[in-house]
Amino acid sequence: MRGLTGRRAVDALQSLLEELLPIDEERRVETIVLLEFIVAARTKPVFRPVTEQMAGDMRQVVTDALRGLAVLEPREQTALLTAIIEGLSLDAVTPNGSLGVERLRRTLRAHIRSLLV
Repeated sequence: MRGLTGRRAVDALQSLLEELLPIDEERRVETIVLLEFIVAARTKPVFRPVTEQMAGDMRQVVTDALRGLAVLEPREQTALLTAIIEGLSLDAVTPNGSLGVERLRRTLRAHIRSLLV
């Protein structure tokens, strides 16, 4: 992503981050499984290292992408961006959720634009 600007940067980051959103059946199932691991890790310490590693890996990928796009304060922006992704994902896979795929994409894109444009 290094060197990308404007719409190309937004598109590239959107494509990367959509891998983390439940925008199709495969990713929806993956998100549900991940959430079950996270819930289990609260009461079963055996699951904590796995969930901590996954969270750390996700933060690192996002931070690296933001650095490559020359975003100011990439670690702080990663915290905001991953919170948005996690919230959107939770809403999309729980019974109370009301966000469809297009709304997930639009919400993510709006935040990406606020970072890059």
